[in-house]
Amino acid sequence: MFDELRQSFRTMFEGARTPADRREVVAQMKESLVRARLGRDDLRAGVEASRRRVEAAREELETTRRRGRLAADVDDRETVSVAARFEAQQAERLAVLERKLAAQEAELALVEREVAEMGAELKRAAAGVASAAAPGGGPNAFARASAAE
Repeated sequence: MFDELRQSFRTMFEGARTPADRREVVAQMKESLVRARLGRDDLRAGVEASRRRVEAAREELETTRRRGRLAADVDDRETVSVAARFEAQQAERLAVLERKLAAQEAELALVEREVAEMGAELKRAAAGVASAAAPGGGPNAFARASAAE
């Protein structure tokens, strides 16, 4: 998801010749990481909302099944038929919600890893800027740090 962004930062950082240029790239990386974390937080909220919807759908399905059994016990064929139709609809809805939740959880796991990688890259870049600005750090300090990856 963030691979292109990370690659563009690497390219910019490698082209940054002065410490000021490198600091600017690091500042942009920080801003991007903040946005990525906000996106991750939105995904987490979406996963939690989906979990609540799945739980509510399970409860609705169980209620419909219970009503169908009660209707069968009193031999109300019309209500049994209606309950069976609603049970099928609710079971299908639950299956869709469960697949949606699984996809959201997989996406969240992917984004969690990417945000962690971006944070690690930012730390390496910031360390490269600090060492480049330090005496003896030289203009290629970050390039050496990137090459070590």
